[in-house]
Amino acid sequence: MSKSIFSSANIIIKTPFANNIINDPLVILSDELKYIQILITSPAVIYLKNVLHEYYLGNFQEVLILLQPSKLTYLTNLIWSYRKSPVIYPNYEKIRAILELYLKGLTQQNVTYLQLLNTETKLEKCKERSCILDNMNKLREYIENLSKTMNLFNPEPQTIVAAKVLQEHAIYLRTYGYPLGGIFDPELLQEIVNNMSQVTTPQLTPLTSPSITPSITPLTSPSITPSITPLTSPSITPLTSPQITPSTTPSTTPR
Repeated sequence: MSKSIFSSANIIIKTPFANNIINDPLVILSDELKYIQILITSPAVIYLKNVLHEYYLGNFQEVLILLQPSKLTYLTNLIWSYRKSPVIYPNYEKIRAILELYLKGLTQQNVTYLQLLNTETKLEKCKERSCILDNMNKLREYIENLSKTMNLFNPEPQTIVAAKVLQEHAIYLRTYGYPLGGIFDPELLQEIVNNMSQVTTPQLTPLTSPSITPSITPLTSPSITPSITPLTSPSITPLTSPQITPSTTPSTTPR
């Protein structure tokens, strides 16, 4: 009788939604097979299968187009998001690890292919320069063109924009170096983030104003105000002309 490739270990699982304990290996095996089926029919695996097909045919330029840096980052994070517990589902995790190796191998292929294209370009330039050295007319023409393009003035200063790097990416670069193809390993990056979150920072007590503040009496006008007698004009008795009584004594004339 042939042995199954799947593990039949007796694993105890406590579900958070029920009080019962699952210790049946057949249930675990059934779940593992279900997860494997979901994984191999996922969009990431279907896309990766198409890329591998082009790679086997030797269409390296097509592989380079299909696996642009943004697409590589997306596929890497997507396959990493499918992870399960390696203790409960060991065979599922082995298959997922194989998919990650396929993706890393294709990434390495892109890096090597770009280096090959760069080398071929440099080789063509070297062949052109060697032809100039072997031909006197081309050499004379090359020297004349070179003298015309000489610049007597200093080149203009160039400005370099400082790049902003996240703290977890800086720790990754110091610890593991520059990642292959510019794609950070999500598992190593997540481990760095977890270690950063476990570092406790001292709590700073904010400066607070004293609880008792002196009472400030507002400036108020005095309650007793002096009475001000309004200025009144003095009573002026009008000037009246004196009454002149006419004399009634008859005037006598002498005889």
